Amino acid sequence: QALPALVPMLLETLLKQEEDQDQDEGAWNIAMAGGTCLGLVARTVGDDIVPLVMPFIEENITKPDWRQREAATYAFGSILEGPSPDKLTTIVNVALNFMLTALTKDPNSHVKDTTAWTLGRIFEFLHGSAMETPIITPTNCQQIITVLLQAMKDTPNVAEKACGALYFLAQGYEDVGSSSPLTPYFQEIVQSLLTVTHREDAGESRLRTAAYETLNEVVRCSTDETAPLVVQLVPVIMMELHKTLESQQLSPDGKQGELQGLLCGCLQVIIQKLGSSEPTRGVLLQYADQIMQLFLGVFACRSATVHEEAMLAIGALAYATGPEFAKYMNQFYKYLEMGLQ
Repeated sequence: QALPALVPMLLETLLKQEEDQDQDEGAWNIAMAGGTCLGLVARTVGDDIVPLVMPFIEENITKPDWRQREAATYAFGSILEGPSPDKLTTIVNVALNFMLTALTKDPNSHVKDTTAWTLGRIFEFLHGSAMETPIITPTNCQQIITVLLQAMKDTPNVAEKACGALYFLAQGYEDVGSSSPLTPYFQEIVQSLLTVTHREDAGESRLRTAAYETLNEVVRCSTDETAPLVVQLVPVIMMELHKTLESQQLSPDGKQGELQGLLCGCLQVIIQKLGSSEPTRGVLLQYADQIMQLFLGVFACRSATVHEEAMLAIGALAYATGPEFAKYMNQFYKYLEMGLQ
């Protein structure tokens, strides 16, 4: 009963954005609070929210004022969890093209940021093997990937959201069986993500972290078709980890530690992927000695948080190598003992 009165009030708050809200991770203002509340309402009432919000979206999404376009996009992204896929699919199919165009062409960075976030929400809640009518089809898959990879070159806040959208895009294909729609784009996606990790400004807006998390998800959800490409990643990530160990000796600061943690996490996912099937396991074992030396190098550095990541990665390596792992125990044992104390 309260809905018709409550929803317009919440929609009104979405127009009260602050100029710098995307740049500051901890930012919190009335517009963000309104969107969060709208999301909770959508989760509570489900389908009933849709007709109350759609007129606001349709009215504002093409307005010249960026605040109206951003508010409409934010409203849309906020109501994607709660209503049934049946209720949303038709609307999302229309909106998807619009969003992809906005992410490429909108002149305003706030609008792009929210658009990329909304695409991520579409892929998180309305994409995957459980969906009766897929949102992502052979006809639009390429366009989606092209737009996201392009957005990963945008400002750090937009690029970070684009990585997040790609994360959920990949996750939706984790149960596809032996052939994934992402296979033709796998190499390009991985290359783009690695390029993001090397951006000068990758330290801003959690961008580097988001890029590695997305790379991990893309690898985790990949199929046997792309296994040879995952194998090619091993020396690349090993080299990155090697570089952090070298530069840590020159300047022991926290930045290298954070990067080491991300790289250990990435190697862990790659090891689990390659170790899970016989043909690639053999190739992985050829790298095992070098990988283990790198992990031991990480332990020799002091940062405790990284040790946890390295431990998990070593666990994955031990599982993949099986009895072969025994030969590393002499060197590894002292670190294991320290970790248990």
